[in-house]
Amino acid sequence: MEEELNKLTLMGRKEISGEKYPIFWERIGLIFSIILTIFVTYSIWNEFENFFWLNILFSACIAPLLALSLAEMIGRLIQYLKS
Repeated sequence: MEEELNKLTLMGRKEISGEKYPIFWERIGLIFSIILTIFVTYSIWNEFENFFWLNILFSACIAPLLALSLAEMIGRLIQYLKS
């Protein structure tokens, strides 16, 4: 039986099941990062009203990267604390 299971893995090694993945907390972190990015974008729009090109650049390029980077950092922090 064990030999059959070892044939199913990629390198023929034993696979053991770990803890459940904290997907709920990662989703909360993703929503939090999106909300925080929206607030930061809104404050930058209000701060730099005269620089329309800067607002467009931040909203189209930098804000999505900020949201994803923040979500990734929150997810890694959750994984670190969970393990």
